[in-house]
Amino acid sequence: MPDFKGVGSSLRKELNEDGIDYNTNYHTPTTPDLIIEEDEESDLEYEHRASPEMTSEQRLEAHFADSENMAKLKICQSVARTWLARHNFKKMHQVHQSTLFVSNLSRVQAQARGMLLRRDFEEKKITFESSEDWVIKLQTGARGYLARMKYQNTLAHYKSNLDKIVRIQNFVKNKLVGDAYRKLTTDSNPSVGTVKNFVHLLDDSDLDFDRELALEDMRQQVIQHIRENTQMDAHVNAFDIQIGLFLRNAITIDEVVKSSGAFKKKQQLRRMSELAANSLNTNPYSLRGIDKESRKRLDLYQRLAYLLQTEPCYLARLLSMTGRGDLGAGVSARLIESTVLTLFGYATNAREEYLLINLCKCCIDEELGFVGSTQEFMRSNYAFMKLVVQTNRGAKERMFFRKLLSPLVSSIVQNEYLDLETDPIAIYHKAINEEESRTGRPSKRKHSATVQDALQDEEVCATFVMHLRHLREITTHFLQAITATVDDVPYGIRIIARKLRLAMEEAFPNEPQESIIRIIGNFIYYRYLNPAIVAPEQYEVIEAIVLPVQRKNLAEVAKMLQQISSGQEFDNNDIFLAPLNEFVKKSSKEFANWFMELTNVEEPETYFDIHEMNDQISTHKPTVYISPYELFHLHYAIEHNLEDLEVQKAGGPLRSIIEQLGPSPFTPSLELPDSMLCLTLSHPSDNISMDPAARQQQLLVDSKRLVIYTIKIQSGDSLKTILEAPVTSEHEEAWQTLKAVEFADQGDAVAVKRRYVKLSQSDPPLDLQSLGFYQLKVVTSRLLFYLAKSGVLSAENDYQQVIKLIARDITGKNQRRIQRDGELSRVRQTLIHVKKKKHYLIEQRNDYENYLSICMQNMVKKRGERPRYGLPFTRQYFHVRRLRKEGREPKFGSFKYSGKQLYERGILVDVAKIEPKDYDKISIILSMDQVGIVSIEGTYSRWGIPSMQVDMPYENLLQTQFEGAQTMEVLDGMVKVNVNLLIYLINKK
Repeated sequence: MPDFKGVGSSLRKELNEDGIDYNTNYHTPTTPDLIIEEDEESDLEYEHRASPEMTSEQRLEAHFADSENMAKLKICQSVARTWLARHNFKKMHQVHQSTLFVSNLSRVQAQARGMLLRRDFEEKKITFESSEDWVIKLQTGARGYLARMKYQNTLAHYKSNLDKIVRIQNFVKNKLVGDAYRKLTTDSNPSVGTVKNFVHLLDDSDLDFDRELALEDMRQQVIQHIRENTQMDAHVNAFDIQIGLFLRNAITIDEVVKSSGAFKKKQQLRRMSELAANSLNTNPYSLRGIDKESRKRLDLYQRLAYLLQTEPCYLARLLSMTGRGDLGAGVSARLIESTVLTLFGYATNAREEYLLINLCKCCIDEELGFVGSTQEFMRSNYAFMKLVVQTNRGAKERMFFRKLLSPLVSSIVQNEYLDLETDPIAIYHKAINEEESRTGRPSKRKHSATVQDALQDEEVCATFVMHLRHLREITTHFLQAITATVDDVPYGIRIIARKLRLAMEEAFPNEPQESIIRIIGNFIYYRYLNPAIVAPEQYEVIEAIVLPVQRKNLAEVAKMLQQISSGQEFDNNDIFLAPLNEFVKKSSKEFANWFMELTNVEEPETYFDIHEMNDQISTHKPTVYISPYELFHLHYAIEHNLEDLEVQKAGGPLRSIIEQLGPSPFTPSLELPDSMLCLTLSHPSDNISMDPAARQQQLLVDSKRLVIYTIKIQSGDSLKTILEAPVTSEHEEAWQTLKAVEFADQGDAVAVKRRYVKLSQSDPPLDLQSLGFYQLKVVTSRLLFYLAKSGVLSAENDYQQVIKLIARDITGKNQRRIQRDGELSRVRQTLIHVKKKKHYLIEQRNDYENYLSICMQNMVKKRGERPRYGLPFTRQYFHVRRLRKEGREPKFGSFKYSGKQLYERGILVDVAKIEPKDYDKISIILSMDQVGIVSIEGTYSRWGIPSMQVDMPYENLLQTQFEGAQTMEVLDGMVKVNVNLLIYLINKK
């Protein structure tokens, strides 16, 4: 039997495939399974059955005839076939994994798939083309069904969540509108589109329009009444001057008549003429004269005082120069400060206090231009602080001091045993003195001791600690009482503190708040409250006498409060008070909160209820009592510093008044009598117009309205771009639609107001209904150009200022309504007051007219009672007799003179084309047939006419005398007479 042992391994070796397992997933018989253990018996059996005569084929056939051998053979064949199959599979696998086979196979597969798809596509195409109508109907029905189902589901979902949807919509809309409105309010330059979204908020209701009309109408009435009152006031002043001139001339005559007994006839006439001629000689320093020059100078000084009161910038600059010492030689800074207080009447009434507060506020702005830090500002001693503190120590302010500080100060002054000494050495020496006084023996303590030695003494240390404790307790009482008082603090102190805070925050934005509070505390406490604590008897806080020890105690308390108000702890300079630093630090916060609370106060206009027309509506004009020396000194200071005080180099109001006044009569050596001058102030009439700046403001309002119409129709990046953009038919149609809405109701006052725009005073209003959109844009462009040229608007950034103004109108609509209601109330009250003033002036004018008429009647009546014939057989005798015979005798007398008589008296100055030697041939008649009407008739044979006559009101003579004219022409300019002597003669006769 052949041995198949190791057949598998032999085959693998031959094929060079040792260790390769072609299939590990299934189990096959291994080579040892094929090994047949042949023992010697089997070999012998085989040799026994196989005869020697058998051939190898026979032997082999006989061997395999055995079933067992045949089974073994089959197993061997199976193994061989398995190996061959695996070998072939491996080769095929390698071929299939090769790149060439894979690419070829992919190509074949792609071609096959393509052919199959094209065949299917063609078949489907034929099917679809043959069934296109049916497919379309099917698709339509399916899509409709799906859409309806989706809509029904969505609708059902929305209906079931309707409340949630409404809330979400409201939230989204509010968010979008809020963001847009926030952008409108916060953006410094809102875009045209942003403004366009909210222009509908500017539409006025009927109530808004009615209130605007009422406000505008009342304003015009107020201005008209003020103008009428100003003219009436001028008439009253003219009557006052005439009465003064009349009375002065009458008094002069009476004085002359009383003192004429010692003169002869001719000398008496000459003396009376001299007195009459010299009656107008005025003192160059006097402002009380009735002549035109004195009244003009007085009026200029009154205008100067009013200007300095109402325009605080001038005095603010002057006071700032006073503090810096830049006023020049001959000007006293102390006198300037006292003159300013005099000019404002020491703030004794609401108007003067209001004006003085405005001056101090202006001073703060002026001084901040010369400082670089808050520390520099606090170190300076400004004049305006002195003014505020001094004016806030009047009678009512002293009541505040007494109410606040009297109990506190009295508790210290009345305590005889209180001692707040904080110097250990002083306490040490006092202890030695008390010991020696008590025992009568020298103290064993050494007199020369240091601070450490003094504090080592138990008695001194205990006293020192007790003093510190008492000082802290008393300071706490003061602090609590002061900080509990807010409303009682004078308004002037509070408003200046507010101005200081706002000005500091604006000038030094990076400065910490502690520094600003320190400045406010320095002003309120150190400048205002501290002096009343240290010297209470001077401010009427108490009436007792303050002893040195008590004053020392008050000084210690004031020192503590000053340290707390400054917010700084004690340093090495006050090392003894260092234990109180924690108390100072804690109390400083409380004091700082009080300072800030004091600054929360309303503006002066609201507090005093004063507006720009207050002086025009008041029946009593404000007055200033000032000495001529102070007035001339103020004039001198302004005159020599005019270039620094008046910003405008030409045409400024202060410069105009100073130039009209001329050089100041003040000199450092000037001596004037101690007298007071009363300046009656009034608003200058030439500054009152029908409506100050109202015309340009009205044009600005109309311009904004036209701009709103424009941006409603057309959009763009900027206003200038919109105005320059072309107009299309769509824009014209939109404008027609907008006009139909805006100007629809002709009976509506609002619609009429919107429809017409008045571009000038002389031209009729422009009807917007008749304009096309292109014409509207042209009118808007020209109006904006005019306003920019006039300085009302700025043309920079494509008229962005107009858009900003419209945005401000939108955001301030509610505030505007509140402001308008307040203006209505104020203007209504102003109108009532101005009407009262009109009635007052009418009554005053009537009283003056009646008084002047009565004086004239009394004068002519008194003169008429005298004998009119005079001496018999004189010129006057025959003149009166002739008039009586002819029935032409004047009611109040007639007097006939020759030209020579009047020339010798100085009344006749010159006659045209006639020599003085021929004056005796001229007859001049003075007569009065009506009260106040003087008739002058002249006759001369060479004049070519029988006579010349002129009727002259007596008031004209007085006015000519007031204007300072020495002579005047009468009788058509033929005769020149002396005005003063003519009046004297008329009064005498």
